[in-house]
Amino acid sequence: MADIKTGFLKIHYTDGRSQRFEYERAGETMANVAQVIQEGLELGVLMLQLPDPDRLLAIPFTSIRSIEVVPPPPKLSSLVIKVVNEMEQ
Repeated sequence: MADIKTGFLKIHYTDGRSQRFEYERAGETMANVAQVIQEGLELGVLMLQLPDPDRLLAIPFTSIRSIEVVPPPPKLSSLVIKVVNEMEQ
């Protein structure tokens, strides 16, 4: 199986909009995506560096309903529950 070079974040906002951002998975020793999100939670803001034009985007967590990370990082925190099947309510 080939190494996956990129992943994506899908951010769902409290106003109903969604945005998707592709990111480079550079071995994910870059502090692990989950850890970056955790640190952002502590700061109250998610910081993304965007290309073309090169800029920094700061998204306050008060505007975010949820974040999907696909594929998940290879190493997850012990606080993450591995779901076997997502079920209908």
